[in-house]
Amino acid sequence: MLAKDETHDWEALAVPQFLIKLLYSAATILILNICHIAQAETLTLRMTETNEGTSKFYHELLLQSLASNGHTLKIINMGDRPQKRSVVMFENGQLDIIWLLKSKERSQKYIDVNVNLTSGLMGQRVLFVPPDTKTDYAKVKTLDDFRNLEKIGAFGANWFDEKVWLANNLLYYVVDGEWRSIYERLLKKNSTKSGIPFDYFSRSVIEIVIEAKHHPNLAIEPHLLFQYDRDFHFYLNNKSAHLKPIIEDALKKAAKSGLQKQLINKHFSTQLRSLSLDKRTLISLYTPE
Repeated sequence: MLAKDETHDWEALAVPQFLIKLLYSAATILILNICHIAQAETLTLRMTETNEGTSKFYHELLLQSLASNGHTLKIINMGDRPQKRSVVMFENGQLDIIWLLKSKERSQKYIDVNVNLTSGLMGQRVLFVPPDTKTDYAKVKTLDDFRNLEKIGAFGANWFDEKVWLANNLLYYVVDGEWRSIYERLLKKNSTKSGIPFDYFSRSVIEIVIEAKHHPNLAIEPHLLFQYDRDFHFYLNNKSAHLKPIIEDALKKAAKSGLQKQLINKHFSTQLRSLSLDKRTLISLYTPE
């Protein structure tokens, strides 16, 4: 058995409570500093851009959302690419992130950053048409009226729009290769023996005004507004999968804080007003999975 004075010696060796609290506080500060350093680490992403400038919104949304959440982003611009080429580069690991219309197939194949990027504006569509045909649509009031015109739309290969038009029993033509050829081909539609098998090109309300500046000989059809339930999402390849929670959290906070809306207004408000959307006939389209 321990003698009485020996017992007091052991008690003297016990760590005082204030010292335990001090050590705990120091450990907490150290952990927070480590987290802050990790959080402040610069993220580098290879992304495409567009000559028309429609990519600026997506770049800025990503940059500012991450910055607001404590991250620094460095974007390496990989240049302007057709969507088909961009997807090939993405799948081959030459791009880290890409924005595409959300689909079940894409969300199964790629890492889906599950946040709508444009508050549904990508699903609102207006038509590019040859100038001398823009009055052809003036009497359309319903989807059946539009079907009865038997006009043919043009899309790029593997676009989600193809599924939408098919599901709604609308005529369309898929242009393989460089989808931007649609603009010039549409201008030649009514030329003698043109052989152009389509009549219009459906674009989103946040794309068409910007693109019209680059294709001033085309007309924006003034009467109709089509709508389906889809939006752009960012997709990551497998090598960048670890960034999904970081980017998703930042974008969700940007939507909640109003940052996303602020950037939408900055980039698109003027062109949305110029389309007079509230005066157009709204035609709702069934959206397939």
